Amino acid sequence: MKKLVKIALLSFITVALLAGCKDATATVSNPKEMLIKIGNVTVTKGDVYAEMMKDDASNTVVNLALKQIANAEVETTDDIKKEAQSTYDDYKAQIESTGVDFETGLKQYGYASAEEFMDYCISTVKADRLLDKYIDENWDKLVEENKPVKAKMIWVDGSNGMEDAQKEANEAIALLKSGVSFEEVSEKYNDRSAYAEEKLYTLANNSTLDYNVLQFMLNTATPTLSEAIQANTGSAYYVVQVTNTNINQMKDEFITAYKNMTNTRDTVFHNYFKAHKFTIYDIDVFNTVKANYPSYLVQND
Repeated sequence: MKKLVKIALLSFITVALLAGCKDATATVSNPKEMLIKIGNVTVTKGDVYAEMMKDDASNTVVNLALKQIANAEVETTDDIKKEAQSTYDDYKAQIESTGVDFETGLKQYGYASAEEFMDYCISTVKADRLLDKYIDENWDKLVEENKPVKAKMIWVDGSNGMEDAQKEANEAIALLKSGVSFEEVSEKYNDRSAYAEEKLYTLANNSTLDYNVLQFMLNTATPTLSEAIQANTGSAYYVVQVTNTNINQMKDEFITAYKNMTNTRDTVFHNYFKAHKFTIYDIDVFNTVKANYPSYLVQND
């Protein structure tokens, strides 16, 4: 295994090392040094640092750390440069379409130059590649944890009587077994047409599927048509057609679904922040990161 590179988080200011002081606060070298002058008003290093701490410290710190980790973990390939260039060009076109000069527009968004913005585009692509790398290195674990399958369903409303609903569900099953298409049967019996669409379901910790349907899917190793499944609430019947359980045939779809899950980025970046020993020495920065990015704090793990 490649030895992980230890990352020291650096900002554009000089941060004093404060190890051993529980509630330490970082200071700026030459805080009175003037950076900007507007009329008779000057802005110093100390002013800039104070504003960063007040308004955007957590975002600044996390992005700086993520950039360094991505650079250590992901090589800047021609493909990454090409994707970053596409992002760059899209933003350039959007800014110029408003009648604003590109570099002027970039400065309004906080970028000093086009080169700095390109660096941001590359870093963004590389951060996304961290997700790909994590998925590749943890593939078997993720498949086992999420248990993806593809299925489509017919939902028969039981509000007018569960016996009638069960009868209709069984009629639907008989038609499907006789060779009638799922779409045709669904059109006749499905009281929720959206359920008829074939979808990828991740079964582990799934809180949206009916419990009884979930148990059927979890115990299905091959494409299978269910018997009539009474809803856990006792208010309807389901007919479930599991269409695919072969992860190799739905790999790309599962990867996309996993990337879009609510907690994926937090899980993945927590893993890399921990591997790279991400440490915050300033108590104020620590507290604001804790408030806004709690999953990225790993120094007390």
